[in-house]
Amino acid sequence: MTRSFSRALGIFGYAVALLVGFGFGTGRYQEVDTWWHLRVGRHILDTHQLRGTDPWAAFAVHPYTATQWLPEAVTAWLVDLTGMGAVVWLRSLASLSLVVLLYLTARQSAGRLASSAAAAIGVLGCGAGLNPRPQLVSFVCFAVVVLAWSRTVRDGRPRWWLIPVFWLWGCSHGLWTFGLLVSAVFLAALVVDPVTRPDRRRTAQLAGLVAACAAVVALTPLGPALLLTPFDVAANAAGLAEEWRATPVNNVFAIAALGMGVATPLAWLVTRHRPRVWELAQLTLSLGLTLVMWRLVPLGAILAAPLLATAIQPLVGRAREGWSRRERRAVLASWAAALALATALAAGSAGPTAQQFPGKVGAVDSALAELPAGTVVLDDFGLSGWLLWKHPTLEPVIDLRVELYSPEHIAAYRRTERVQPGWQDLLTETRPAYAVLRTDSALSGALQDRLGWATVATGGDYTLLRAPAGPG
Repeated sequence: MTRSFSRALGIFGYAVALLVGFGFGTGRYQEVDTWWHLRVGRHILDTHQLRGTDPWAAFAVHPYTATQWLPEAVTAWLVDLTGMGAVVWLRSLASLSLVVLLYLTARQSAGRLASSAAAAIGVLGCGAGLNPRPQLVSFVCFAVVVLAWSRTVRDGRPRWWLIPVFWLWGCSHGLWTFGLLVSAVFLAALVVDPVTRPDRRRTAQLAGLVAACAAVVALTPLGPALLLTPFDVAANAAGLAEEWRATPVNNVFAIAALGMGVATPLAWLVTRHRPRVWELAQLTLSLGLTLVMWRLVPLGAILAAPLLATAIQPLVGRAREGWSRRERRAVLASWAAALALATALAAGSAGPTAQQFPGKVGAVDSALAELPAGTVVLDDFGLSGWLLWKHPTLEPVIDLRVELYSPEHIAAYRRTERVQPGWQDLLTETRPAYAVLRTDSALSGALQDRLGWATVATGGDYTLLRAPAGPG
């Protein structure tokens, strides 16, 4: 392979990686959580409060804590300023930045072509999570942490600038816990391996860095209580949200992430590479995160991408190119150009129409708008975020912020949703006057056929029902 051909392939590969990120950033999406994050963001801007009694969840038993307050407030402010196109722009900013971070991490030990290929596959592996939610901040911050530690394992120097990164992360999303996990794993791998083991002074510095990153999370506006909130959410979410369950290996995103994790050791075998302890630890953590939970697949992909680039570099046929100032400028310029194009699309007609959820529910929307404030509505779980955003004066039986509700309430809702024995208990307890449910759901049919609920309006996939004289 000639030098010019290799260079052209590297440029083409990086363009493909950017194109993949651009597609995720500007494409249409169906994200149920976007709506309630906007509602919470608007509430934060109006009240400047991050915790307290929730104004919309009448059946909550826990006060609400806005653990994702920074991206929620920023997004709500931008939406007020420019419209829903701001959501597309922020999504594009995160997706394109993720491509660049993956490429930069891979380029530390691989050439342009291998790094570009790994970045493209890596961002594809992240694809299922690249929806407009505060978790986008987590993916970018996680990639920054992996980049920092991939440099540290090579030169032994602590990256103290990670401390403000973790403070920002703590204000944005709960996956900062996995940033601490990967930091601890890298540190342990360095110490265990005699080849990479730092001296006592440097080991103490690196351990101090990890401790400082953990401590700074407790110094956000929410204080030390923030340290426990990710576990509160996880305890309730697994029963209702599919993303908190084990990863289904039947989609291109999981296959891309797992494919990198499998291809890397195969390439090591072919090239007879003897991996360092930190490489084995990084690969093991990548595979573990990818398999254990659907929502963690992007983290697994971010860990796997630079390993893949390094592993396939000897198979490219050329030595790794140097990291020049010209290449740095080209990477930055291409990122800026792609973001500028995404900005134009977001500001145009594509931005306001990118959100496809909940679809064409005009008749249901209009009927809900006519209901008096305080009306209790038995709501579809997925639709509840939109209900909070569009009709905040109504009182849903449950919503997507599961950490607010008791396990008993969530279990009762699941029985009702599935029309299982005892399904009417929730109706007796909450006394909803209306229900907004998927038209084809078992619960919608049971309410009409068994209890005589009447159809008020139907729009898209949803139907608004009215109780005959009371809930059951």
